[in-house]
Amino acid sequence: MSRLCRIVYCSRSLITGSRADIELKIRTILASARTKNRAANVSGALTFNESCFAQVLEGAIADVAPIFERIRRDPRHCDVRILAQSQAPRRLFPTWSMAYVEPEYGDGRHPLAHFSFEAALINGASNEARQLLESLRQVVTANTEHSVG
Repeated sequence: MSRLCRIVYCSRSLITGSRADIELKIRTILASARTKNRAANVSGALTFNESCFAQVLEGAIADVAPIFERIRRDPRHCDVRILAQSQAPRRLFPTWSMAYVEPEYGDGRHPLAHFSFEAALINGASNEARQLLESLRQVVTANTEHSVG
């Protein structure tokens, strides 16, 4: 059995258009990711705040590497910054080919409310990766029975 690999990254979105156009494009990305990831036995989570993406991919390195390379070349974003790449003892998103977490900033209680996408892109530090992973895991775990994605 191959070792489990986890990649955490942020990138700057190049998606433009109305809010409805952007939402449709994100749904298209999610549908494609879910199909391809499921076929490759890759799991993970994605969040998007209208200017930046942040994503976690996990699976065997032989499965994750080609998916991440396609992501890196995708023209819908730029400034792809790996925040963390490591072996992992277990999957954090075992049942999700690609969970989607919408950052709801309104009341400040959402786990992603204080995550700085800009700091992650500029610093690319492990602290940002840990904060992102924990925030995504909290939301996905809390909403598993409500079908986050």
